Amino acid sequence: MADSSVETLRTAVQALYRVHAVEGPPGENGLRTVWHLCPDGAELLSLVDVDGRVQRQELTLLEDHYIWASGQGVRTGSLERGGAQKAGPAVVVKADPELVPQRLLKAASAMGTYTGQDRYIIHMQRVLALAREGLEMASGGITPGQRPSEPTLPSLQPAPPPVQLAFGQPLPDEVLPPVVRNSEGLVMVAVLGVGVLVGLAILAFILLG
Repeated sequence: MADSSVETLRTAVQALYRVHAVEGPPGENGLRTVWHLCPDGAELLSLVDVDGRVQRQELTLLEDHYIWASGQGVRTGSLERGGAQKAGPAVVVKADPELVPQRLLKAASAMGTYTGQDRYIIHMQRVLALAREGLEMASGGITPGQRPSEPTLPSLQPAPPPVQLAFGQPLPDEVLPPVVRNSEGLVMVAVLGVGVLVGLAILAFILLG
């Protein structure tokens, strides 16, 4: 069995993005194939719809195999090579019963070294990176819908009901003018009247004197 260490997988990825992709015509299902194949044990097969959206990808890195389908996520597997035949050794993809984290982490690390502009390789690179992130969040006890660096918003408290104020009652910051009672008003009128009479008396005394 070929060595599937991270360094060996990285070498296969580097060889993968040096090859020229071969595009096929649309099939009966309307999907066309885009095939990256290199002789160093790396292969990427992409199925693309008429709008250019990737619907399915299969990545082979040496003896490791990865399948992604829209709405289904990533699955891992391995290659089993049969005996020699006239048309060459038969290769069978054996899917893992469930996702193998170690196999996925190696591929994500190897694909993470890609810095080119090929949109199909970038798509598979992001698919594996997101799958690795999901594994890390699950192992860290983080809710899948929440990223590790995402703050949790506090729960919103219901707003207090509006205060019903009676007519004439001051608002919290409002100061009402002083209230003048009727008895106080009569006293003020009487004092004013006395003052007027005293003033008239003084004026008459001055004029007559």
